[in-house]
Amino acid sequence: MNLEEKKEVRSWYDKPRFVVNIVTLLLFGILVYSQSISSTSNLTGWELFRNIMNVNILYVIILLYFIIIRFKFGKKYFNYCNLFLILLYFFVTMTSLLSIISSFDLLLFLVLLINITLFIQMSHTFLRGTVSWKEFKMERSPFNEIKASSYFAIVFILSALYLVINLISSGEFSGVVLTLFISLYYIFFSRYIYLYSVYLDSIDKDKDNSGNFDEVKDRIVNSVNESINGEKIDNFVDNTRDKIDNVIDDVTEKIEGMGKDSGHKEVSLDKSEIKAVKKKKKKNKDNNGGEE
Repeated sequence: MNLEEKKEVRSWYDKPRFVVNIVTLLLFGILVYSQSISSTSNLTGWELFRNIMNVNILYVIILLYFIIIRFKFGKKYFNYCNLFLILLYFFVTMTSLLSIISSFDLLLFLVLLINITLFIQMSHTFLRGTVSWKEFKMERSPFNEIKASSYFAIVFILSALYLVINLISSGEFSGVVLTLFISLYYIFFSRYIYLYSVYLDSIDKDKDNSGNFDEVKDRIVNSVNESINGEKIDNFVDNTRDKIDNVIDDVTEKIEGMGKDSGHKEVSLDKSEIKAVKKKKKKNKDNNGGEE
């Protein structure tokens, strides 16, 4: 299975577009369902609108965020949208903290923990590669040592606890359904942040590699080709021929010296034969070189 096939068989929760669609639907469901609950209270249209803006303002803004990033404007100013989202969750977290201080409640405490985790996860993911990351030296932050998957696991566990406690304490079906939507929103929103962190990690790896793997691979392939069919064999053959010629020259000189000392005619004949062989070999070498 190659890399492209592995990408195609990824789990549905590892597909960013699908996760974004799920979060958008959950946010829309939270707003609609809470609206339907409020409509049973005989409120006027303006009172319903104020109720939505007061209670569900966070979900309205995040829904607008996921709608904006689908368009060219949102993609162009994506980092600014993320920065606004981080600031929004900072104020939401502070509000949850003040609520806990005024009146302690287990559900509010779980919501505070979820908001704190999401805020840390967002700030250590969305700010990566930005000017704020360098200015605040966030690479030195101890929270940066926590893996992105660990943040998602924490939010998943806290959201599950939040849902279970609501199921036990709530006696109304409408409240259970709304809590289910909110819990799933926490989980999938954290998953969205996690997938963006994975995307940033892949970009960092590409920058570190900067094509070196392909270059090394090409060098290895070229080296193997040259070793098999290229210049290295030709050089090896030429060097071998030169060594053989040098050996023949040495033998010839020794034979000539022996011929001068002994004065035998047989030696002179052997000498002429060797010279003829040498000349013929040199001629063959030139012919081979011309063919090459």
